Amino acid sequence: MPADLVFSLHFVRSRVIRAWLMAVLLVASATGAARADSPIAIVAAEAVWGDIARQVGGEDAAVTSILTNPATDPHAFEASPMDGRRLGSARIVIANGGGYDGWIDRLVTEGGDADRPAVLNVAALVGWRDGDNVHFWYDLSMVRAVATAIAQDCAAIRPDRRAALQARLQRFLDGLVPLQRRIDLLRSRYQGVPVAASEPIFGLMTGQIGLAMHDAAFQRAVMNGTDPGPFEVAGFERDLTARRVRLLILNEQTAGPATERLVQLAREAGIPVLRVGESLPPGLSYQDWIAGILDRLDRALSGGPA
Repeated sequence: MPADLVFSLHFVRSRVIRAWLMAVLLVASATGAARADSPIAIVAAEAVWGDIARQVGGEDAAVTSILTNPATDPHAFEASPMDGRRLGSARIVIANGGGYDGWIDRLVTEGGDADRPAVLNVAALVGWRDGDNVHFWYDLSMVRAVATAIAQDCAAIRPDRRAALQARLQRFLDGLVPLQRRIDLLRSRYQGVPVAASEPIFGLMTGQIGLAMHDAAFQRAVMNGTDPGPFEVAGFERDLTARRVRLLILNEQTAGPATERLVQLAREAGIPVLRVGESLPPGLSYQDWIAGILDRLDRALSGGPA
């Protein structure tokens, strides 16, 4: 083959290869730009944290919550392979922590070090210590801290959207102001009023209101997964039958024969029962959910139905 023809073929081939490489780079660049501009994938273990992330993240976040069914006992939940896949595509993972959702820690760890998402652990954020209450959504100060951390984590990924994220964060925080006023009003009305609970699910909120909680040993046993002793059970039942408390607070997601016995005694004594849950009901925002519980608490303590 003549040398000039060989040179021409080599030149054409080089031009084709360069053109192909340029096309690949352009596609990769466009894909990277689209990925940079796409909503931040956030996976929340619990729907309550997912709702807060959705309010703060807005159009800049695509939020998925794993625990969304209020009928599910969070303590007995087992993650599915689909949940693992969801976590695999997340940029931010929100976990309650404190041993409440250890399954999500395992899923994140099993994903390996490559492209591991940022994990917002609420327990670590609020300074939880072993033995403390883990139902953090019932404490507005903790909720404020979580919402602020979500905005910061999103802004670290999308610094160009920092102003929009900050504006939505402020709207969310402003939306908590009426709830705080409601709590302050309830505290002025009911501080020191004696109440009892089957477990400490609502303890952070009753503490803010200033209610005097009875039968703490019974609740600690339930929280630690053990059966309360005969002395604790008898003391709880006496509090109900002797009307030493004005309200029985019950976890509606972990009811059983023992708790139904308490409900029966409370009803026989004319003590209202306030049922609260651990999962955000579908169709409600965090603010509406808490407002509804506070309204029912107020009605029960003022002599009306809970």
